[in-house]
Amino acid sequence: MNAAHLARLLQLADSAFPSGAFSHSFGLESAIAEERVHDEATLDAWLRGYLLDGFAPLEGAALALVVRGLGDAQTCDDVVSAATFATEVRSANARIARAILDTLAAMGTLDAALDAYREALLAGRANGVPGIAYGLACASLGIEWEAAFTAVASAVLAALAGVGTRAIPLGQRATARVLWNLRPAIADAAAIAERVGSPDELHAQAFPHEIDAMRHALLDGRLFAS
Repeated sequence: MNAAHLARLLQLADSAFPSGAFSHSFGLESAIAEERVHDEATLDAWLRGYLLDGFAPLEGAALALVVRGLGDAQTCDDVVSAATFATEVRSANARIARAILDTLAAMGTLDAALDAYREALLAGRANGVPGIAYGLACASLGIEWEAAFTAVASAVLAALAGVGTRAIPLGQRATARVLWNLRPAIADAAAIAERVGSPDELHAQAFPHEIDAMRHALLDGRLFAS
């Protein structure tokens, strides 16, 4: 990857990119509130399951399909959204995807595919999936799929680890250690995503995490929107 592509990818995956992901826990807050996630080890386990059983074969695989030209955005959006059971998570995905696309538009980096996906979201023909928006952006910028997957998966884990830092609470050094120890799992997740060859093969099996996401709406007090 050349320096120009790396610089673009780093900006897309940076926590300062205004996607609003920091305000969502995707069910992790439920696990923390019920004290099933309460320290470094339990946070690592929750994130590892989310990555390998949830993100990799579904949203992450959709990202890879879009970048590799093996699936169109609308079809991938339909499948990922249908496979996302928690209402709060579908709403969060929609908000984050729109924020990504609106930011890209403000940066003047929308191409025809990105613009078409943005129009589909605005018209209600698509729900919105952040990984698909990122995938289209990376394809437009000429970033190969594995680098795109690695960067976005890292950003997703960093955002969720930040939830743990604030809500458990956990020290910054412990959070950094959790993220570092998840590096091999990201490579495993990329291999899982690569095996998905078409939108019909997109799936998720992170059942405990999906239950956490659905139970989030029942929490008495919440720090996060999902």
